[in-house]
Amino acid sequence: MKYHYTETGVIERDIQARLKAAQIRLHFDKVVLRLVGGLQRALADVIPDEEAVIFAITAPIKVPAKTAAVLEESVRDGLPQGERREVLHGNQVQIRRLSGVQPKVPRVLGFVHNPESDADLILTLAETRLLRA
Repeated sequence: MKYHYTETGVIERDIQARLKAAQIRLHFDKVVLRLVGGLQRALADVIPDEEAVIFAITAPIKVPAKTAAVLEESVRDGLPQGERREVLHGNQVQIRRLSGVQPKVPRVLGFVHNPESDADLILTLAETRLLRA
């Protein structure tokens, strides 16, 4: 089942507002928008309706194309349930797979943040919002 982009936009803006209230600064430069948008397009049909994948990457993204390729391959190869942490091309990456989400939520959400920001908090705030949608 496809989700409605208007609903997903509302959910994404709500998550961004929660992160801003928690004083977490996200990055939205061209590199970030290209990387996150590309992963959303590439993986939207790969992830089952009841699941979502959220990820947090430290800024600046040093090798965006290679980082995106590794993330995409990880999800396509069947990301295990739960969370994974690793360093990809000099960036800390946390990726979390969620189950039990409603069909209208975004399937892939990515957040690029400053190294001092708490990636666990970012993913937890996003997860809480996605699971209650």
